[in-house]
Amino acid sequence: MVNTYLFYLALSVALTVWVGHTLHKNGRPFLLHAFDDNAVTADSINNLLLVGFYLVNFGFVSLALRAAPVVGLQAAIELLSVKVGQVLMVLGGMHSSTCTCSTSSAAADVG
Repeated sequence: MVNTYLFYLALSVALTVWVGHTLHKNGRPFLLHAFDDNAVTADSINNLLLVGFYLVNFGFVSLALRAAPVVGLQAAIELLSVKVGQVLMVLGGMHSSTCTCSTSSAAADVG
């Protein structure tokens, strides 16, 4: 059971850091455009979004760590797939909500 927890934590942290880094890197040009090429503001907002992203996702990973004891390899794999699937859903939801908020904000600035 401990191995399942450790694998879940390692995979969840790796996925969260990878997605956060990708969003941070690729979100910068969008934020620069949204803030009229003001690099200081765009970078500050981008960094704050990344910190918030990590806090929410690592908090979820921590809360979802608890599980009933499992017996056998099949049960461990099933538990792991559910837990990692939940993390992926939260990551996708966070990305979608950030894109929606950012797009709405940029559209309001244009209009």
